[in-house]
Amino acid sequence: MRSLHGRPGPALAAAVLVVAVAAGCGTGAPAGQRPSEGATTSTEVNVYERDRAEGVTRLLDALTEAVSSGDVRSIGTLLDVSATPVFKDRFVTAAANLRAPTFPSRSGRDGPLRFGRFRYQLAPTEEAEVLVPPDLQQLLDAGGSSDSWVVPVELRYALGGQRAPGIAESEIVVGTQFVVARHGDDWRLVADAEALGGDPAPTQMWEIPGLTAADVGTAGGTSVVAHYPDTSTTVAALRRLLPDAVDSVTAFWGEGWDRRAVVVPTATDEQFAALVPGGRAAIGTAAAATVFNHLDRAQRSVTGQRIVLTRAARELAEPTLAVVLRHELTHVAARADTAVDAPLWITEGVAEYVGRKGTYTRLADAAPDLAEAVRAGAGPTAPPADADFAMDGQTSQVAYQSAWSLAAYVADRFDEARLKKMYIGVAASALPAAQDAAITAALGVSRDQLLAGWQRWLAGQIR
Repeated sequence: MRSLHGRPGPALAAAVLVVAVAAGCGTGAPAGQRPSEGATTSTEVNVYERDRAEGVTRLLDALTEAVSSGDVRSIGTLLDVSATPVFKDRFVTAAANLRAPTFPSRSGRDGPLRFGRFRYQLAPTEEAEVLVPPDLQQLLDAGGSSDSWVVPVELRYALGGQRAPGIAESEIVVGTQFVVARHGDDWRLVADAEALGGDPAPTQMWEIPGLTAADVGTAGGTSVVAHYPDTSTTVAALRRLLPDAVDSVTAFWGEGWDRRAVVVPTATDEQFAALVPGGRAAIGTAAAATVFNHLDRAQRSVTGQRIVLTRAARELAEPTLAVVLRHELTHVAARADTAVDAPLWITEGVAEYVGRKGTYTRLADAAPDLAEAVRAGAGPTAPPADADFAMDGQTSQVAYQSAWSLAAYVADRFDEARLKKMYIGVAASALPAAQDAAITAALGVSRDQLLAGWQRWLAGQIR
């Protein structure tokens, strides 16, 4: 089953802005007066900026409390009358999803997503202040606003944690901008970065209606299946499959990964596209995507990894879903050792190898399109190019199958330990010379020798 390996895009990169909100110099105005209405001294600037920051901090604290506690009624009191219904619904939906149920679920295992940490806060910045667009500013003026601000904001959260059961993960930071307006002593939410002509804030899974979470015990602790209505069949299968899938990946990769995961089966194309950057292009051809928030390869640190399943997962037989799950969990396990521009023949090939291991007896069973090409004398002479994986139809099928077969050959001819060593070396760089050196270091052969051996092995497997 084809899967999409999600690389980080603008919607998932944690946009952390730098330094302090209250600058000590510049121009400003007393509280209640816009900076453009008069020059002030340095002391007055500090007072103005401090008052602004304190007021918006109270607003963000109230937003944090309302959303995280599921207090839907309080959301309306935090929004300006000029806020659009779409902007308002984002927070209302989040609060509704995180509200504790009045009655326990029938299974006793499903409930709202739980957090160890959850907070909206001002993001430190040295950037020049962004002006509110004139048409929006006119609305705010007409509504009696005495001040407005495009404020940099961070959402900092972590699922689970010591104070909440469930998966325990490192803190995730998501940066965005809010437009806020002042009325008297209070500040209210107006809009987000989309109103400024920028990209909308990345959609969080709890901002899509109907989210429910189920805990599943796996080797590294609690895994989470966060799901939406009409995915019950997939959720039931994932509960059964996740523990063994984690163990299968660990058998290949070792214990140097979390050995737990967050899996999000979606029920509609819109849900998948909202959670996966560029996901709409993969709808209809992919079964799943792995995405993440931030990768620091130097520190071997990854935050916010999620396996997102398309609605097509509902149609998969359980053995096929197990292959997809093991494939995506391999991406999760290997992420810290994988450069964002690593060649797909190694990242997808090894993931396919781990996913398909033990599911076939003949190469033709696992790779029918590749087998046909080899029989016709048109077998691969080199690893598939990255572009081949994105093509529709037979080209992409042969690309995935060729990458799988190359990994399978290395495991068969050398062993799995050296396949993993080759993965780590090759996936560390997009430079062909560095990849060639990694192949030789792992296997003791050159790239040409590897490819020649692979071609002979393919011919032998087909015979």
